[in-house]
Amino acid sequence: MKTLSAFRWILPLGCVAALLSSCNADQPLPQCTIGRGEHAVRYTLVRGTGPCAAKTAEKLGAQIFRTPGSGIPPTLVFRPGPLAANEGKDTANSVNTEGDFTTEYPSEDELCLVPSMSEARQRVAQTDGSTRDIRYEFSNVRVQGSSAIPGTQWIADLTYTENDCTAQYVAVGMFPALKCERTVGNTLERDPAICQQPRPSLSIDPAFPTTCDETTNLCVLRDDPPSLISQP
Repeated sequence: MKTLSAFRWILPLGCVAALLSSCNADQPLPQCTIGRGEHAVRYTLVRGTGPCAAKTAEKLGAQIFRTPGSGIPPTLVFRPGPLAANEGKDTANSVNTEGDFTTEYPSEDELCLVPSMSEARQRVAQTDGSTRDIRYEFSNVRVQGSSAIPGTQWIADLTYTENDCTAQYVAVGMFPALKCERTVGNTLERDPAICQQPRPSLSIDPAFPTTCDETTNLCVLRDDPPSLISQP
């Protein structure tokens, strides 16, 4: 696994138009990649009880690092939103989790695989004197690598630990992360239709079937990848 220097998460406006433009299915598969920026992740509980078993959806930063022309598979980096919010409070642990792709290009079934990733962890002191210890361990990451879905949908297993509580989830990610809510007067109202509406900067691919998570008001992928709306 490659060692990564510190970096900033940058979400370049307008990048989705290039990433999600219509593609010919006969074109060669692109290199393994991931949408750079915030992904909306939907969680399905597999096993566990208690406070750690209540996750439904959240934002997660993602990007890859590769050495151009080397032929070496790139490294995938995730930054879970709850850990990023505490960055700098626990310098002994990393807010990032990383792992290497097994290949530089997608497999014949158009998947880019990351079998295991390092642990992301933050131990943060609370106002009552206790310590909140949060850990993310992703594994079996499968990123879609087709021309139609170039790193904008993925699925993985997650072991999530909060203090002495541990739960297992299936995580389904979609790029970009957008909220399904609108401002009406001085209040925010939930509006699932926003997930499918074009925006001047970042928009979700209209071919992605989405739903509005009721807990977080995040637009999330409705089905497991690869997921595209059937065209008439």
